Amino acid sequence: MIPGWKEEIEGEYLEFLRKHQESTPREVAARFSISECCATYWLTQLAREGKVQILAVKLVEDGETPCDSEASLKCQGKDFCPASNEANVGERR
Repeated sequence: MIPGWKEEIEGEYLEFLRKHQESTPREVAARFSISECCATYWLTQLAREGKVQILAVKLVEDGETPCDSEASLKCQGKDFCPASNEANVGERR
């Protein structure tokens, strides 16, 4: 692991949010060319640290997934996304 990589990613997210004030995970994902699931992972981490607020959530209906395979295939950062790696670990069980 490269020292400071987590802080660099979080810094980029915070810089984007400072400019846009409110944004959806989909908008964040589009900005960074990552999956919405990966963006949600990082936004959740920032919320846990008290750096952002999550103001809304949406129920995922049975059979749907917020991390669909098509978006995952297009994601340029999927190899570096902790959310993708956690999902893959869960699928192997």
